[in-house]
Amino acid sequence: MEKQNGSASTPDRPRRKKSIWHTLLIIFQVSAILFFMGVLFACGTAAGYVASLVKDDPVRSYNEIYQKISTNNLTGFAYFKDKTMIGQLITAEDRRLVSHKEVSPHLIDAIISTEDKYFFEHNGIVPSAIARAGIQQITGASVQTGGSTLTQQLVKQTILSPEQTMERKFKEIFLALRIERMFSKEQILDAYINKMYFGKNANGSNVYGVQAAAKGIFGVNAKDLNIAQSAYLAGMLQAPSSYIPFKKRGLQLGKERQKIVLNRMLENGKITKQQYDEALAYDIEAHLAKPTPKAFEKYPFLMMEIEKRAAEILLQQDFEKKPELKNQPYEKLLEEKRMAVRQGGYHIYTTIDKRIYEKMQEIATDSDNFGPERPPIGGKRMPEQVGAILIHNKTGAILGMIEGRDFEIEKTNHATVPRQPGSAIKPVGVYAPAIEEGIISPDSIVVDEETVFPGGYTPKNDSNNFKGPMTIRHALKFSRNVPAVKVYFETGVKKSLSYVKKMGINSIVDSDYYLPTALGGFTHGISVEELTNAYATFPNEGNFIDAYLIERIENSEHEVIYQHKPKPVRVFSPQTAWMITDMLRDVIDSGTGTRVRPYKMGRDVAGKTGTSQDYRDKWFVGYTPDISLGVWIGYDKKYKLYKSSFYNAQYVWGKIFSSALKIDPNLSPAGNYMKRPPGTSMAAIYNADLATSKNPASYGKTEEEKKNDSEQKPNTEGETVDKNKAKEEKPEDETKSEQPGDNADKPKEDNKQSDEQKTPSDKKTSNDDGEKTSSKKQSKPSEDKPKEEKKTDSKKEGKKGED
Repeated sequence: MEKQNGSASTPDRPRRKKSIWHTLLIIFQVSAILFFMGVLFACGTAAGYVASLVKDDPVRSYNEIYQKISTNNLTGFAYFKDKTMIGQLITAEDRRLVSHKEVSPHLIDAIISTEDKYFFEHNGIVPSAIARAGIQQITGASVQTGGSTLTQQLVKQTILSPEQTMERKFKEIFLALRIERMFSKEQILDAYINKMYFGKNANGSNVYGVQAAAKGIFGVNAKDLNIAQSAYLAGMLQAPSSYIPFKKRGLQLGKERQKIVLNRMLENGKITKQQYDEALAYDIEAHLAKPTPKAFEKYPFLMMEIEKRAAEILLQQDFEKKPELKNQPYEKLLEEKRMAVRQGGYHIYTTIDKRIYEKMQEIATDSDNFGPERPPIGGKRMPEQVGAILIHNKTGAILGMIEGRDFEIEKTNHATVPRQPGSAIKPVGVYAPAIEEGIISPDSIVVDEETVFPGGYTPKNDSNNFKGPMTIRHALKFSRNVPAVKVYFETGVKKSLSYVKKMGINSIVDSDYYLPTALGGFTHGISVEELTNAYATFPNEGNFIDAYLIERIENSEHEVIYQHKPKPVRVFSPQTAWMITDMLRDVIDSGTGTRVRPYKMGRDVAGKTGTSQDYRDKWFVGYTPDISLGVWIGYDKKYKLYKSSFYNAQYVWGKIFSSALKIDPNLSPAGNYMKRPPGTSMAAIYNADLATSKNPASYGKTEEEKKNDSEQKPNTEGETVDKNKAKEEKPEDETKSEQPGDNADKPKEDNKQSDEQKTPSDKKTSNDDGEKTSSKKQSKPSEDKPKEEKKTDSKKEGKKGED
């Protein structure tokens, strides 16, 4: 038994050893299980935490992400007629798209070496870099290397806010991974180099993207950047506002950062030691871009007008695509489109001739060409203002403008805002429609006499006298008011204005359908552009061609999205147009427009003066076969013009006209002449309603009677004004000139009654071919004249133009 017992107890020691190892193994396994459970728990907790941070972030589609990373506010540019650049459109920032293939490889190497050396290897993030950056941030290390890849930086710039929070960081990581699955490295790189901010350029504008940075900081294209310039720009990405080289401190910090970038490029084998040394020695300051005047600072009026017209064109295209847009407020849509023009990267080609435009601005800024400045109103200066426009007749292209004298004083474009045209409306609104309707011809007789029209309207001549029978030619030559109203009444207001509207004058409203509009008394007035454009109908042989400023618009890819196409509209026959031209030649040769005669430069010129009520507006509109030029002079706040300024419109017209032809004689060659069209008959049309005197006692007064009348001279409203009192109320220099108005231009020898003024009862007239013709009554039947056009609103009878 004992033996058995002894033999049974023999293996006890090994068994005890095995039990210890087994226990340790179990403890290890349990510990491992607990460790991994802890890790899993921690991971689960972390995952839950991360999930809670990003749970509100939507899952974005490919299209949505593509729009975010590829959409840019791009810089647009405007160009002169010869395709030279006017400058960039109004914007607070400068951005110009390029692909990585259009960028210097040195810049690409510098950016990747500094910002993301593993860009072409990672899948959107570098975990070790993120961990390192996290540790540095927790420990407060003096050197912060950053943990964001280019993809993460792109996400932060385009999709997320730049706030420094854990929530934003995790969203950034997940979006970076998603973007890397959706897009190629090249697409991501292109988006990055066009999005990133590079501080300010030489002009102080914010620059985005490598092309705008290269141009704005070094004055070169991105493809032409050298190693030193590339390293400097790449270094700016870390803190753009701190490294702006146009400030001494910024340049110093920028060069220190540039050295770090060059070290990275050298370490990564992107440059040699020799290139490194040469880049460090490069004089950055000496090669910085020079400040250039911004287009908006040099051409403020023009840039505003270009932006406005481009927006109108693009909005009209939207209306054609989506007619329902017209139901929305127009001004709101136009303002939105203006913002789109500023940010859309458009290339806008205009019709403006740079040399002519700048000469016109020079004339506008010369104070010797204008009258005295009036006292300020509400703290705002009141210089005598000017608006002018030069149009190429055959195309309608606007070659030059004067929008005003000083943008800082008044930002209104005086070439495009309505003013009262006075008698400058007579050729287009009175005489041309009447000739076209067969009511008159240039040698038709009309009686200049005191006339009371229906409603009590009694127009006055500026000279406050009546001269009896005269030809239409004579009446227009000396801008007699009463004959004009008579012809207007005979044609009919509605009929006459229908012609005016065909010539692009769109400011006519319902309240303008009354007799004083024959003399320019419109509710809102007419702009210089509208009236000059209307006059161009005559040298265009009766065809109206709408004036335009924008020749072509291209998108950021230089694809043409708009091309102007002239659309002629037949308004008058060539014969009517020529007869008006022939009469308007007389206005310059011996009528109210003689002050432009010395500036004709040997050209065939026709034109008309205009003076509004109370001498607040003075006009001259003239044309040759090739160009039309209109000029307005006046004050912004309804001051009357000084007498010394009564002819400034003619003088300014002459200076612009002669200067333009000196710049480009081919603009209107001296040999061009507005020829008489075949079939033009100059036979006098006899119209009894116009030629028969109804009030002969009102004209033919003696000199003594005229002298007595002049002591009590009615003003343009028909009220009597004491001459001495009026003299006291006017500035001293105004009293030294003759009585204002176009009739004051009349040569002394024309005071005698000419053959044109004799009654035509037995008169034989000759046409230009020498044919003798009898004067016959060819007046329009009364039923052709709508009854309502024979009436006038007595409430408005005082509102009229004067000349």
